[in-house]
Amino acid sequence: MGDIINIQQYGDALRSTGYKNIESAVSEIIDNSIEAEASNVLVLVTDKVPSYSGKRYVTEIAFLDDGTGMNDEDLEGCLQLGTGTRRGRKGIGRFGVGLPQASMHVCPYVQVYSWQNGIENCKMTFLDINAVKNGLQNKLRIDDSVDMPEKYAQYIRLTHPLLNKDFDFSQKGTLVIWTDCDNVSPKTVKPLFDRLEFALGQKFRHLINDDSKNIYLLNTENAQYDRVVMPNDPLFLMKPNLVLGNVDMPEKIKERNNVDFTEPLFEPFSNELYPDGVVTFSIKYTDRDTQEVKDSIVTLRFSVVRKEFYDLTAIAGNPGGTKMGQHVKKLEGISVVRSGREIDFGTFDFYSNLNEPEHRWWGCEISFTPELDEAFGVSNNKQHVELIAIEPEDYEDDDVKPVWLQLRKIIKDTIGEMYRRNKNIRKSARTAETELGQAERIINIAEEGSNMQSQSGAVRENTPIDEIREHVKEFIKEQTGEEPNEEVVDIYLNNRVSFVYKSNGRNHFFDYEFGMGISKCIINTDHVFYKNFVRHLEEDDSKFKTAFELFIASLVITIDEASDVERESFDELVTIWNEKLRKYINAQVAGGQ
Repeated sequence: MGDIINIQQYGDALRSTGYKNIESAVSEIIDNSIEAEASNVLVLVTDKVPSYSGKRYVTEIAFLDDGTGMNDEDLEGCLQLGTGTRRGRKGIGRFGVGLPQASMHVCPYVQVYSWQNGIENCKMTFLDINAVKNGLQNKLRIDDSVDMPEKYAQYIRLTHPLLNKDFDFSQKGTLVIWTDCDNVSPKTVKPLFDRLEFALGQKFRHLINDDSKNIYLLNTENAQYDRVVMPNDPLFLMKPNLVLGNVDMPEKIKERNNVDFTEPLFEPFSNELYPDGVVTFSIKYTDRDTQEVKDSIVTLRFSVVRKEFYDLTAIAGNPGGTKMGQHVKKLEGISVVRSGREIDFGTFDFYSNLNEPEHRWWGCEISFTPELDEAFGVSNNKQHVELIAIEPEDYEDDDVKPVWLQLRKIIKDTIGEMYRRNKNIRKSARTAETELGQAERIINIAEEGSNMQSQSGAVRENTPIDEIREHVKEFIKEQTGEEPNEEVVDIYLNNRVSFVYKSNGRNHFFDYEFGMGISKCIINTDHVFYKNFVRHLEEDDSKFKTAFELFIASLVITIDEASDVERESFDELVTIWNEKLRKYINAQVAGGQ
């Protein structure tokens, strides 16, 4: 009879499953500390210069907490696969596989020290997966009355001058040490801390925000990198928060240092049904153990960007291209929170027009308790919820509908409201100053004093000014949905070129018109090149959008200034070019390149 698991061969599999990145593995250890009622968790990172590189790379990560510590039974089982010490459904932990899995994801050797009733009672156990594979370790044992490594003993009682904080872990706590870390990315301290700060601040924001838990990132070699993890709220409502705003500089942010940036970027989204932006929603679920149909509460929170940080008087250009927009993009969409701790949530069908930039500027948070784990499809390491797009008609006869179907209408309807609200805000508050884009300003300056003859100029010279002004008014109204004042009309009339982004079906990627004295660059937002590439780049980088518009305008103005014979040749050339572009981009998209 053979063993169910060949533990020596299972070691390699254990190191490659369960966690998608270093942030997820670190979060697992912090989960354990929180479940052990820790108030403070230190993430202690050691970096050294290896023989193969001149840079300092992270080689060891340790976790020190002031939780309850572990008794002999818990310590003996904490590194045993599938055992676990927390099988209840009320807290963060439940499944009992996290500590060894998370540790093995990052390193081959993990030590666990734990103590109750004083550090002098410290005990230790370890798991060395290389020794397991070589048949040298086949048991988990406890070493009594051990001293922890000297480099960590100094943190048991610590006064940290930069953090202005006193720590005392001497009475009870746990120390987990990951040794010989070989799966850490980024490999250097500063970018690693940036990544961890962002992810941990997001995952544990509620616990940090209510002052019940504190997480610190400390470099054992250089204290200048040390920092306290701040909340990183995807709803952008918390204060303090990793990023806050300044209404006098709405496009800018300054992470962590909020001296001059003190305002939340978003506000609760309210309507007649939920004036404070919070919805408590009762759903039905089937208890896995008893098969009884029960009720549980899911809390939904909605937020939208404040006008002071979003409308045209705040940001005349593309909000997504600002520093604020870049940060908001990293947190856009829906977040799922289980017992005060966020877990990963993939793409789902709560909204279909994913590429609309207005979808970056709202937030939705779904909160539930562990009794709904099966209903939400929580994975066994609590790192994510399983989401599968489902059709309502498939469950018409079911007494208990899947949780996503129960929540679908209220979330979809509210997202639609927030999307329309954001779109309308960007249309409002137009002034003469906001009508000009950066590319148009540059072109007006560059073309000032030019005496070149053009088709648009000839049209203007031979058309009554009142007729031209009426055409411009209709043009602006078509673009903005609003009746322009005379000042705005003058702005358009003085432009050398105007950019038009509109849906043009299967027509060319870009086109041009010179009628009624205006040189227009027309970008087709239905074109495969725009939808798959230009839109994303212009949302992410305002400089790219300006450069892109200058590129298109330089060709259009050249055509405008050409002779009639030259213009006819240009028209044929642009038609052929557009067809080539469509052909090549379609081939790229089809090939997944």
